[in-house]
Amino acid sequence: MLSKELRTKYLEFFKSKGHMIHPSDSLVPDDPTLLYTSAGMVQFQPYFTGERIPPCRRLTDSQKCMRTGDIDEVGDSTHLTFFEMLGNFSIGDYFKREAIHWAWEFLTQVIKIDADRLWTSVYKDDDEAASVWIDELGFPKERLVRLGEDKNFWPADAPTKGPNGPCGPCNEIFLDMDPDKGYPEDPAWSIANDSSRFVEIWNLVFQQFDRKDDGSLVPLPTKNIDTGMGLERTIIVLNGLESAYETDLFVPIIEEIGRVTGCTYGSSDEVTRAMRVVADHIRSSVFAIADGVLPDNSGAGYVLRRIIRNAVVKGRKLGRKEPFLSSLVKIVVKMMGDAYPEIADKQGYIEKVIDSEENRFARTLESGMQRLAEMLEDAKVLPGESAFTLYDTYGFPFELTKEMAAEKGVEVDEEGFRAAMEKQRETAKAAGGFADKLFGEGASVITELQSKLGATEFVGYGCTESEAEVAAIIKGGASVNSLSAGDEGEVILNSTPFYAEMGGQVGDTGTLGNFTVTDTVKKADFHVHVGKAFGDVKVGDTVCAKVDARRRRAIERNHSATHMLHAALHEVIGEHALQAGSVVDDKRLRFDFSHFQAVTPEEIRAIENKVNEFILSDLCVNTVVTDIEEARKMGATALFGEKYGNEVRVVKMGDVSMEFCGGTHLKHSSQAGLFKITGESSVGAGLRRIEAVTGTEAVKLVSGLQDVIANTAKALSCPVGDLESAAARTVEKLKEARKETEAAKAKGASEEADTMAKNAMDLGGVKFVAAETGGDVRALVDTVADKLGSGVIVLAKSGDRPVFVCKVTADLTGKGFHAGNIIREVAKVAGGGGGGKPEFAQAGGKDGSKTAAALAKAKEIVESLV
Repeated sequence: MLSKELRTKYLEFFKSKGHMIHPSDSLVPDDPTLLYTSAGMVQFQPYFTGERIPPCRRLTDSQKCMRTGDIDEVGDSTHLTFFEMLGNFSIGDYFKREAIHWAWEFLTQVIKIDADRLWTSVYKDDDEAASVWIDELGFPKERLVRLGEDKNFWPADAPTKGPNGPCGPCNEIFLDMDPDKGYPEDPAWSIANDSSRFVEIWNLVFQQFDRKDDGSLVPLPTKNIDTGMGLERTIIVLNGLESAYETDLFVPIIEEIGRVTGCTYGSSDEVTRAMRVVADHIRSSVFAIADGVLPDNSGAGYVLRRIIRNAVVKGRKLGRKEPFLSSLVKIVVKMMGDAYPEIADKQGYIEKVIDSEENRFARTLESGMQRLAEMLEDAKVLPGESAFTLYDTYGFPFELTKEMAAEKGVEVDEEGFRAAMEKQRETAKAAGGFADKLFGEGASVITELQSKLGATEFVGYGCTESEAEVAAIIKGGASVNSLSAGDEGEVILNSTPFYAEMGGQVGDTGTLGNFTVTDTVKKADFHVHVGKAFGDVKVGDTVCAKVDARRRRAIERNHSATHMLHAALHEVIGEHALQAGSVVDDKRLRFDFSHFQAVTPEEIRAIENKVNEFILSDLCVNTVVTDIEEARKMGATALFGEKYGNEVRVVKMGDVSMEFCGGTHLKHSSQAGLFKITGESSVGAGLRRIEAVTGTEAVKLVSGLQDVIANTAKALSCPVGDLESAAARTVEKLKEARKETEAAKAKGASEEADTMAKNAMDLGGVKFVAAETGGDVRALVDTVADKLGSGVIVLAKSGDRPVFVCKVTADLTGKGFHAGNIIREVAKVAGGGGGGKPEFAQAGGKDGSKTAAALAKAKEIVESLV
């Protein structure tokens, strides 16, 4: 069976059981405690906690997932970083009986697994689940085992160890990969421990208890079902294969890797593992980048960077020195683009990101090799922490560290390296689990209100003022019936023209009767108006909800300008310039986009001109509300990191721009007035930021620049028209003056060097200079060395925190004189430290009063070496 067939059969089967097929969520979840979506139910978390009402009580999906806690194990027969999780979910609807019956039906009747090869495990006290299997399905009781809370409870060990909150027993289904061996002597032990024979293919979690502080398990009023079937693992067992790498999900990728590298899969364990790692990592990289992740030094971006760099290293093991990973993207897109169209839409961009990171890493590898060479100098054992720093910071393979160390006769503290690696892994796991957050949260006032009230109706696309009823009031985190003058609180209306902060657009301000709104935010399905009462406000009041229309219009100018800016970027610097984030308020706009180098001044001018051209073209701004598939067919652009429901708004500006967008906009582009870019900068690898202003703020900017020009012309005593030439003349005069100053300094430095060389001491035939100076010690030490021809020079830069440098001429480095060793001891006298190479070293001190003593120490050291 092919993966596409299994995915389709699963979703259609549960659709026939009344489930709504829900699209996969992004790999980057809304939950800030998670770097990546790691399980099928992550996106349904708000439904399980009651924070939001689900679109259907029965849901099914095929969820993109990523787990990297065991990244170093990838390449064996079981571990993957990217995988798909098939799942069916019940939010307060069906429970154990239906979940078990449907699992059995799907396995034995739909995908035709031999029922005699199936085994199952239930929680030790779960008689209800056991009864469904044995009494209703007629399942052989000898193939049902009962296991403890470490194996068949979710979260694991929750009854005794927590966390508090919703939890429950789980029911796992296994496939016997070697039934000819007969029944094992101890079935429970074998199911729990013999994963090579009994492979878990489905886990049914029965969320039925609420764990309390005293450890008691109280039945939940609403019971839920959360199941997970790994697509890759199931395809393996259905086809009798050894690993995922032999399935249709990997074979085409591995074949392409073989073509690019000239290696043959299976020719050796090392080659096979390397090809597997590259295949796994390119899948992860493609999907992560498509969902908006960029290589970075922290968070999800750091994980992506490690994955790409690890693939590069494995590519080198396959003999591929030149960048090649981006050439594999097309294979992943061809295989999975139908199921996940976002990777097809962004193929070119994904290729650019990977190629950029691969080339960047090539440079980093060189830096890592230099750093390792320094670490190995005069070392007998390389500390494990140092090896881990190379691995963690430079992506430098531990195997390569060991090879280079062995060439120098240096041992590597492998145990220390493993300890540092384990420490990082534990940190990642602590930051990666969502169970604590999911099960530790109690009901909030918003959750309570959601069970009583309908969603806020937003009417602000067509107006900025309307009548509405006060549906709820929150004060100090509690629901109240009224506010008095001076009280701060939050007001929820049945309908509102106030836009709540979303998608980068700030929330509206204004008034609701006797209430001043300072911000509007989205909580669950409510638009929550935050502010302060200046009179009585009561639940049930009818109020005039009035948005600050002038401020709203300024926000709309900036928001519409971001769409025009996005279009201009595509025209000027390329289609790869995709939006990665934005902030739109009444004063300015900030727009982040993917690009791999600084935008040049000429490009900035072209972008600005293009946006103003769009503005002057008086483009009509139209909005269409449609379903997401129809919007994609229209050619609308979806933005990175945004979550969309089945129904979306598409904002179209003439033939220039068409994007998914829920924000408010101008009616015509000309209403933006003027667009001026105020800044361009880097905000990460492959990510740039443009800041700009429109309308009255742009006019203020231009007026301010005109004032600067006029004042500068006045200061230079020239007409505005001659300002450029007058400034150039002034700069030339300054350059000449600077040359004269530098010449005077050089003459003084040369004279100082002459004096130092003439006063050099003779220590047993070795010329030695030790002196304190206010000049440039690095330049001065080289000059003195040149004048001496042979010798040891130690100089100190005067100050409260002196800087020491040491120069040893080449003829003396082979005679036991080492600048790094000398300067290290010198700096210690002044409370500092440092070091360097045999011929040159630099160090810092912390106590300027000890400078003379430090220089005296230098003399002692040199005398001891003569």
